[in-house]
Amino acid sequence: MNQKKKENSEKKLALFQAVLELVEENADFSSMKVSDITGKAGIGKGTAYEYFSSKEEMVAKAIVWAVEKQTEKAMEMLSEKNSMEEQILGIMDFIETEMCSKKCNIQLLKVMSHSCEMQEKLQQEFEKCAPMQKSMEKVVEEIICSGVREEKIAPEMKETFRYTVLVSGLVSYFMFLTQKRESKDVTQEEMKLFLSRQMLAALKNGI
Repeated sequence: MNQKKKENSEKKLALFQAVLELVEENADFSSMKVSDITGKAGIGKGTAYEYFSSKEEMVAKAIVWAVEKQTEKAMEMLSEKNSMEEQILGIMDFIETEMCSKKCNIQLLKVMSHSCEMQEKLQQEFEKCAPMQKSMEKVVEEIICSGVREEKIAPEMKETFRYTVLVSGLVSYFMFLTQKRESKDVTQEEMKLFLSRQMLAALKNGI
C-alpha cells in the first residue's frame, strides 16, 4: 500500500471509529452531524467529503465496517467449536457479549425494521449495504454446513426452512436480551436453552 492510500485508509478508519464512538455516547444516526463526526475524528469537514458523498453514506459504511468486524470474530469463534450444537450456543453467547453490548447494533436493527424515525436517505444507504443480512447469512451458513456434516439436519428439509429456523431463533434471543424481557419465570439462561433446543429439534425433524 503506497503512502497516499495508507493515509486515505487511516482517515476513513478514523471517521468510522468516530461514528461508533458517538453512538456509544448515545448519539443516534439521524441527529448526528458531519461536524460531530469530523470533530471526534480530528479530520476537517472538507476532507470527509473527499471520501463520502453524504453524512448518511459515512454513517452507513461505518456501521457496515463494524458489523463486518463482528462477523469475522464470530466466524473465528464458530471454527473453534466441535459441533452444530456448540456453534448455536456459542453464537448465542456471542450475541449476548458482543452484539447486545454495542448500541450501533440496536440502532441498526431499528432502522432495518422501520421501527424508528429515520431520514429516508440514511435508511436507503443501510438497505443498499444490508450489513446485518449479509453477516447473518454467513454465520447461519456455517452452522448449517456443520449440521449437514454431522447429519443433524433432516436431508429433506429445504434450505430456506433451515435458514429460517436458525435466524428466527437467534433474532428472538437478540430481541429478548435487548428488550430486557427476562421475567420471574424465565431467566436468560432458560431462554437460551429453550431457543437452542427448539432450533436443534426443528432442524433434526425437518419441521
